[in-house]
Amino acid sequence: MSTAGSLLVREGIGEVKVHNIPTKTTFCGPAEVQSYFQPTQDPSCKASPDGKEVLLSSFRGRTLRGAEIPLPEGYSGYAIRPVCAGPEGLDGGEELEAVHRFTHVTAWNHDVKPAASDYFPALVDWSSLAAVLHGTRPEA
Repeated sequence: MSTAGSLLVREGIGEVKVHNIPTKTTFCGPAEVQSYFQPTQDPSCKASPDGKEVLLSSFRGRTLRGAEIPLPEGYSGYAIRPVCAGPEGLDGGEELEAVHRFTHVTAWNHDVKPAASDYFPALVDWSSLAAVLHGTRPEA
């Protein structure tokens, strides 16, 4: 039987930039991302179809194009780490601590201009639509 874990969110945790990059890596640990991964505005693209600025970068020699996607209103994302594992390990009783917060995700494609139909923008749109359909969205 598994039990729900808990998430500890302290006041004043810092904001970070989050990137969803279409690649796989087995490295697990800190990296100086801001020293090596420096996106710029893509001069060959005016804007994505939904009006977002198109960004240009590369990873392991491959061109990436992306756009910054805000999370739905009322949502926040957290970078987390385990505080202590419960007796059932990762499936139960684990206490997690939020170490950083984010409100936007930069979603990247391999050398293809970002589109509203891409996975992450569609997921954000669906979350907003589901909130309206199920009446969980606050009245404006």
